[in-house]
Amino acid sequence: MERTVESILETCRQMMKSLQMDLTVEGNEDGGQIHINLTGEDRPYLLSNSASLLNSIEYLISRIYRSGKDEGVGIILDSDGYRKHREAELTLLAQMASKKVISLRQPLGLQPMTPRERRIVHLALAEIEGVHTKSSGEGENRSITIFPS
Repeated sequence: MERTVESILETCRQMMKSLQMDLTVEGNEDGGQIHINLTGEDRPYLLSNSASLLNSIEYLISRIYRSGKDEGVGIILDSDGYRKHREAELTLLAQMASKKVISLRQPLGLQPMTPRERRIVHLALAEIEGVHTKSSGEGENRSITIFPS
């Protein structure tokens, strides 16, 4: 696995160099997943627009290291704890939205999200009685609607 980690880190470094981004690439393997942290002066570019660049780079790196039908190694790109912060933000959003849906007895649609973000919201709302969720839409426009039970 160590060769794979070094190979992935080197690919990330080359990608940052090609993009002319001032970012340091560090990473490690933990529990079958490879965690890569990108930090540096150009970090704000990674996280702008709901971290679209960070998500896109993660997608590309994952596609490069996926082999056939096998999912290959799990690769998570982060930038100084952004993912953990975003998860807390989405959980809070889900809780607040569920209260609104329960009180108004009306469905509420959320903004489009990445698959990872939708999963976080679905899991957060699965623990709340009185609501259920459904994803709809295609590709980048896929979003969650929260319904009263």
